[in-house]
Amino acid sequence: MNKPLHSIIFLALLLIFLPTLVLAKEEAVRVAVDAAYPPYMFGTTPAKGLYPEILRTAFSLSGIPVKITGYPWKRALSLGREGKVAIGGIYQNLTRMALFDYSDPIYIETLRVCVKAGHNFPFSGVIDLGGKRVGINRGWSYGEVFDSARRAGLFEAEEATDNQANLKKLILGRLDCIIADERSLSQIIYQRGWGDDVEMLDPPAAVNSVHLVFAKRTKQTLVLDRFNQGLVKMKENGIYSRIIDEFIHGVEAD
Repeated sequence: MNKPLHSIIFLALLLIFLPTLVLAKEEAVRVAVDAAYPPYMFGTTPAKGLYPEILRTAFSLSGIPVKITGYPWKRALSLGREGKVAIGGIYQNLTRMALFDYSDPIYIETLRVCVKAGHNFPFSGVIDLGGKRVGINRGWSYGEVFDSARRAGLFEAEEATDNQANLKKLILGRLDCIIADERSLSQIIYQRGWGDDVEMLDPPAAVNSVHLVFAKRTKQTLVLDRFNQGLVKMKENGIYSRIIDEFIHGVEAD
């Protein structure tokens, strides 16, 4: 075979297989989520729940492989800050916005103050938590207003591993109240039969958007752009709404 023909054949094969070779080299994006926050995210490998399902679908529609693993939330935050993983299901606050690049919102959570039945108090905002023992999840932010009040010492924050642990402490009288997402609370209360033991206060304590983030130092803004495009696609084709309906209508954690 002469050299010109050999070169032409090689070039043709390269053009055919180059896209496959490029895709094969693209490593899966590693995403850490909370392993104990049903119905939104729970379990370890693979992580389950609403947020892992949204993340997998958006990445799939954007053509990016992804591996989503559940960790204790504090560990997930640590890995994310180190740039070893992206973090899924995270709120915004001023400290985090300086460290991470954020996706478009993947969901909106409504936070409520929950008290032991018969121990309610007037509540119109975070100022009404003054002097109280407030149960929160270890490593969690609850939005800038709440976080600032905590740093200022407005209330006594007591950390636990998850919402269920905080509800147990509340029922035992070891806390004045807890703050958590209303859907997560409602699911645990229903599953454990605690409906007569606790009650939620009005109005909501906060409404927070939930995101996917990468540490700024990893320079993954192009990946975020592609993820956002996948998120738009799944909202346009109706998959997003179907996933919301499926998980919000009662998925139980294993």
